[in-house]
Amino acid sequence: MKKFKKAISLVAIMMSMSAAAVAQNGFSVRAGGNFPVGTFSQGEGADIALVSSVSELGGAATGFNVGFKYQLGVVGNLSAFASADLFYNGLNGDTEDNYAIDLEGADATQPAYLNIPAMLGLNYTIVDFSGTTLWVEAGAGVNFANITSSSVEYNTELPLLGTVEANSKSVYDMATTFAWQAGFGVSLNKLSLGLHYYGFGKAPISYETSIDANASNLGSLGIGNILGEEGKFEVGKVQPSMVVVRLGYTF
Repeated sequence: MKKFKKAISLVAIMMSMSAAAVAQNGFSVRAGGNFPVGTFSQGEGADIALVSSVSELGGAATGFNVGFKYQLGVVGNLSAFASADLFYNGLNGDTEDNYAIDLEGADATQPAYLNIPAMLGLNYTIVDFSGTTLWVEAGAGVNFANITSSSVEYNTELPLLGTVEANSKSVYDMATTFAWQAGFGVSLNKLSLGLHYYGFGKAPISYETSIDANASNLGSLGIGNILGEEGKFEVGKVQPSMVVVRLGYTF
């Protein structure tokens, strides 16, 4: 009888461990903060505040992320997952300050970085006897990189032209690059907390700009589209990389 009770207890412990191990399998939503590192935070090769002649503001600021994940057990504590996320990072400086150096009364709408990685990966769960699970994971896939449009409106006085009112808008192209991530975390029941590193391939920055302007002495200037070679300006490349901290909830 004692041996039977011990066997039952052992089975119960193993079942509870197994349940804890797969507690995070299923559909989950998550959100948190992302902290740019390396050249992504410095803006090296990514001058996207394009109108001002003195601008060097391409670096990304601390941002946020939201996303979802579906995880399915494979064998033992090993699971496979599919995920998609949205990362938002503004600039680490104020473009309007730069525009104001060149143009008095400038009102600028700042661009921001958007990264949308979709990945497949593996998650390995380590079970703690207290009911808390520790896990590590890694994934790879594709990233859709974009920069939101920027614009500048300004009023200025110029010789012969008089009062000039102008509106400049730059629209950026989306680029597709490689994406990968690795991380670890802790889960308790349906909640999880993770720390990850995300790396993306270099994305070319290209855009087109249009300007509408009116001068009090001449009327509409009709500047229209300003185009570089092949209709686009190309201003280098940006390689996003960031440390991500986020909370998740599994349904």
